[in-house]
Amino acid sequence: MTTERISAAPVAGGWPRRAGRRLLRWLPALILPLVGLVVWQLACWAFSPREWLLPSPFDIAGSLWDDRSTLWFNARATIRETLVGLTLATVLGLGLAIAMAALRTVDRIAGPWVVASQTLPVIALAPFFGIWLDYGPAQVMTAALISFFPIVVTGIDGLRGVDPTLSESARTLGAGRFWVWRRITFPGALPSLFSGLKLAAVFAVTGAIVAEYIGADRGLGYLTRIATSQFETSLAFAAVFWLGAIGFALYLIVGGIERLALPYRHRPTRPDWRHR
Repeated sequence: MTTERISAAPVAGGWPRRAGRRLLRWLPALILPLVGLVVWQLACWAFSPREWLLPSPFDIAGSLWDDRSTLWFNARATIRETLVGLTLATVLGLGLAIAMAALRTVDRIAGPWVVASQTLPVIALAPFFGIWLDYGPAQVMTAALISFFPIVVTGIDGLRGVDPTLSESARTLGAGRFWVWRRITFPGALPSLFSGLKLAAVFAVTGAIVAEYIGADRGLGYLTRIATSQFETSLAFAAVFWLGAIGFALYLIVGGIERLALPYRHRPTRPDWRHR
């Protein structure tokens, strides 16, 4: 009886302690932007710059609320373009990475063109997409192009970086090629692939915004361009805030999927005896 009470006590209070430790771990990352906002607001109070030149954080917060319908309307367009472009880049990039890692002929043919696709600035190609395609497909293609490269590169590195002795041992025991690829090669490449997906998630937002700057009739990039041309700087800052939130949310979503697919990567390598 006594032993059960003693062992149950840490379990009951374990979750609050873990939540508190996580909050303390993230607190330094939250302090820096908060300090920046406070300094920004104090500078606006001290020097009183014109609102069209440098709005205060309070002005931007007011624009986030007052223009919330306009911001959400344009944010939906940007989110849709980003998600479609990222999905397209993931499917094509992963398929090409698998083909290039498995077949030397495909690697020799497609490898130089994959590199060449990134030597040209995306901002130089976006106007051509705007001429050739309607609104929507142009933004999707730009987002897919800019997020395609990290998926291909990290996918190839991950597939080729798996320890070959594991595959050879499984083949020696009678495993087939597909079983080895499904059970050993592809799971071993997932850590590298998820790193590329995190980069691609952020790059896809950038690609969609670049295309919206070039030519669009909706989207946060379009709204930012129109707002700055009309000296509605607080609205432009609010749109930029939305863009940062979208990119950060996509990064967290990919990270959450990685935690579900690879839970062992986020476990401690040794017992946390100090908090027992």
